[in-house]
Amino acid sequence: MEVAPEKLQGQQKRILYVITKANWGGAQRYVYDMALGAQALGHSVLVISGTKGVLTDRLTQAGIPVHTIQSMQRDIKLIGEWNSFKELLVQIRSFAPDIIHGNSSKAGGLAACAGRIARVPTIIFTAHGWAFNENRPWWQRAVIALFHFFAVFLSHTTICVSDAVHRQAAWMPFVQRKLRTVHVGIDPTELKQKTEAREHLAPELVKEFPDALWVGALAELHHTKGLDVLIKSFSAAPQDAVLVLIGDGQEWGHLQKLIQIGDASDRIVLAGFVPDAASYLSAFDIFVLPSRSEALGYALLEAGAASLPSIASRVGGIPEVVKDTESGILVAPEDMHALTDAITLLCENEPLRESLGKALHERVNRVFTKEKMLRETFALYTR
Repeated sequence: MEVAPEKLQGQQKRILYVITKANWGGAQRYVYDMALGAQALGHSVLVISGTKGVLTDRLTQAGIPVHTIQSMQRDIKLIGEWNSFKELLVQIRSFAPDIIHGNSSKAGGLAACAGRIARVPTIIFTAHGWAFNENRPWWQRAVIALFHFFAVFLSHTTICVSDAVHRQAAWMPFVQRKLRTVHVGIDPTELKQKTEAREHLAPELVKEFPDALWVGALAELHHTKGLDVLIKSFSAAPQDAVLVLIGDGQEWGHLQKLIQIGDASDRIVLAGFVPDAASYLSAFDIFVLPSRSEALGYALLEAGAASLPSIASRVGGIPEVVKDTESGILVAPEDMHALTDAITLLCENEPLRESLGKALHERVNRVFTKEKMLRETFALYTR
């Protein structure tokens, strides 16, 4: 049963959000939207993260208190986990929340365990994907899977950001009734003028290739995003197209080397981290999300809101957003030839670009709204 925001507003709660990293990825954006949405309804909100970063800066600017636990890092260190748990438990007892909402495997597991000990009435965990699916040593994947299981088992409700994430938890015993799918959603972003956006992102490409079609991606520079595959594929793409990648991350050096040794080095730019990056999507003619794994993909929703024809991997929750040949093109992950063919097709077919972009825009605005995400999530807070 869903609860209207007006009803929630008359039930002021103390809500604690917990997350490991404070960069600006999908999970961090989710926590930001949740915290601001809860604050707007009159709830008292505190956010605890393992680091300082863009998320904590934005929360502070919005008037939401934050606390960092420096020992709560993404990498697994047993002594660090114990120290994180002790400090988190102290903070929970001090804040006395009615609701704890954990995000990410480690933060979710620690928050759920500490919340149970502190007898917090409602414990929510959001699965933004399962880190045990990542390319890691087997023992790390086993430990992470255990963290995930305990986060789900100890929580009262686990939110899966896509049906795919829900299905990937089918192996977990005793917890299936706790799983709920609530798709992430966005508000439309006011876009920059195309010329302004291009001049900001890559002025050198504007000068050297003034009439080029712009193919672009917006993603954290991480192996799971498959940007190395995109760079390699682009060498065989039409010569009248350029490629711009927005984002920062640990793969920067590796991707830069791939660009330098490739045949399209003069037509590819790493634009780096761009504040309010979604507003610059107007620079692109085609959007690509070549992920190896993906829970759903905020960037894909933003591309849809910007009416961009999109190419994406057929993995995770992406097919829940893009219907192949109807609102975009889906390709197998790591299939460079299929990715090149899809880019070439859209570069050479303007009517197809327009129809796919329009269809994705309509779908995102209808199905993946922030208002719907907040409403359905806050309904779970009152169960």
